[in-house]
Amino acid sequence: MSSHAPTRWTRRQRAREEARASEHWHPARRPSRLPRWIPAPLQKLIRFSFKTAVVLTLLGLAVALFYSCLALRYDLREVVSMPERSIILDAKGRELATLHGENRRLITRGEIPPFFVEALQAREDKRFFQHHGVDVMGLLRATLRNIRDRSFTQGASTLTMQLARNTFEIRERSLHRKLLEIAITLRIEMHYSKDQILSSYLNRIYFGSGCHGLDDAARTYFGIPASELNDNQSTLLAGIIRAPHACSPFRNLKGALTQRDEVLDRLVAERVITAEKAEQISTTPLDLLTAPNHGTSGILAPLVQRHFDELLADNDRQEGGLILDTTIDAAIQSALEEELAKFTDHLSPDIEIAALVLDPRTGGIQAAVGGRKPRPGRYHRALDARRDLGPVFTPFVLAAAAERGLPLDPDPVATGVRLGNAEMERLAKRFGFTGPFGKDRDLYRGSLSTTPLELATAAATLLNDGQRPRTHLVRTLRTSDGTITFQNDSRATSAFSRGAVRESLAVVFSAKSKRLLIATSPADFDAWGLLLDPRHVVCIWAGADQPKPLRESTILPALQSILTRLQTRLAAPN
Repeated sequence: MSSHAPTRWTRRQRAREEARASEHWHPARRPSRLPRWIPAPLQKLIRFSFKTAVVLTLLGLAVALFYSCLALRYDLREVVSMPERSIILDAKGRELATLHGENRRLITRGEIPPFFVEALQAREDKRFFQHHGVDVMGLLRATLRNIRDRSFTQGASTLTMQLARNTFEIRERSLHRKLLEIAITLRIEMHYSKDQILSSYLNRIYFGSGCHGLDDAARTYFGIPASELNDNQSTLLAGIIRAPHACSPFRNLKGALTQRDEVLDRLVAERVITAEKAEQISTTPLDLLTAPNHGTSGILAPLVQRHFDELLADNDRQEGGLILDTTIDAAIQSALEEELAKFTDHLSPDIEIAALVLDPRTGGIQAAVGGRKPRPGRYHRALDARRDLGPVFTPFVLAAAAERGLPLDPDPVATGVRLGNAEMERLAKRFGFTGPFGKDRDLYRGSLSTTPLELATAAATLLNDGQRPRTHLVRTLRTSDGTITFQNDSRATSAFSRGAVRESLAVVFSAKSKRLLIATSPADFDAWGLLLDPRHVVCIWAGADQPKPLRESTILPALQSILTRLQTRLAAPN
């Protein structure tokens, strides 16, 4: 046997040796990349810190990815698109009222006073134009403060973060809310310029007393647009942003001035202005109004609101951001309200009024009053109060008879019986009266129910040579960019011949007399006054909502005085 051939014993011996060797085997150590002079414990700490940093970085990337995806769910168009109130303009382009949605007027960057921007930065976000939505230093400082206080007492919100929070109603105080807010903020900064962000912020932020946006706050508190704010007003408005309700100048002027002083102190600390300039600003007249002024006439608003709602419903339009050009004349409306206030001072509290001024040439409603006080809801006495007319119906009886070629008698009953009830009722509807109508001789005495608007329309037909105008309040409806989406058709309808209405007016009124008609209804429940002027028809009604006899003996002389004064006032240029 060869000496090299393994025997059974040698094979077993070799296997035992290999088994013993494998029990003590360890992989070779990889040489450390750290310098050898670093102590081993410190090397372990460095390696542990590196591994921890890698894990934290991966976790941070995962969180960032999660909140970035979550932020994608929000439509950034909402940042610059916000509900704007529709503006109501009178016949001469003067603002009368605002309707629908929040009380908000959108302004552009050019309308924001430069000093207001400086005050806002000093108060809310001094590095607004330098950072990219998140002020890292401010955020770290706030985080350390929150850790120390063990609660979210500090937010370090930039203007963009506040815009994100107000746009998407992210209100709760939590880490989740803050991370989501930051993610949305970064998206906003990527999509919009700083000027767009600033404008959107100031159009959206709340300033107390029902004011949404800088322009509305300026008009409410000071009666001026935002572009005309002085330095004192600017610092006050910038100061109350943090506590708009508690520090509203109408509610707490002392608190508002304290906030203003804090803004001035910040401006001095940031070396934007000197202490002497701050003192000069604080002594500038504030010109604060004594009560909220949203530009809405309480008497006129319900009427405009009603017509606006009808236009929106008829034309399937969205609310907000529209401009309504109306036929209302602010000067005529003011004159009517003033004269009626004098009238009601002498009436018992249960006597109501309604009045309307109409342009007989176009049918445009120039002024309207629906009662002594604004009434909630859609009901408006000038349009809806249907009451018995009385002797004021006389010229219409005579015009109807003249239309049929019948001889006219100053006595409406004598003229009317020749015409007959059926024909009188049919011709009365041409004037715009809808009834119900009385029977027999009572009809010619004015036994029919009508509204101030119907009576004014009929009177306009007399003055307009028998052409009945189409009464209206809104001339055009425009979008904020000027596009006309609705235009009223003011064409008249031929109702009577020119000769018939002129003959009627000649019988009722002498050539030199004022065309005034003043009378009560057959049951003395209602008093009517009617002025027929070539440029204005004025109709006034007075009576109780629950019909009862009028006991005021001075009511008819008072109506005559009011109509006479109104004729003089309306004839004057305005």
